[in-house]
Amino acid sequence: MSIPFNYSMYETEDVKVEVKEVKGILSFLDGELLFEYKVYDMMGNGLSNLSKFSIQLDHIKKIQYKKGLLFFTGGKLIIEANQWAFFEPLPGSEQGKIKLNIKRNDKNEAIRFSTKINLYMSQKRLGDMEGE
Repeated sequence: MSIPFNYSMYETEDVKVEVKEVKGILSFLDGELLFEYKVYDMMGNGLSNLSKFSIQLDHIKKIQYKKGLLFFTGGKLIIEANQWAFFEPLPGSEQGKIKLNIKRNDKNEAIRFSTKINLYMSQKRLGDMEGE
């Protein structure tokens, strides 16, 4: 199961503020989330090669889909790690959290994606508790 995402990040160097766009695919494979992404400038020029980052679901505190304010907009898939350091390698993450913009056409898939991940995490935690 995979879903496309994008988000903007802001880098400040002294007085200069540079906006960069991250575009990629988030996948759920073998108990982990895999982020495949590229970083672009605001003109659409690629600033990086394809990068990959994965995190075990054991390190995820929660994942939720929040719909946009307006009917015709998409929403956000918000993923929060158990510790801030887990998302540190992912550009644009803040305080152990990443907010992925989801286009309106992909919102139903994002809802299914977050539901599936939450169900998987709940079943795993229940299984861990029963195994104690």
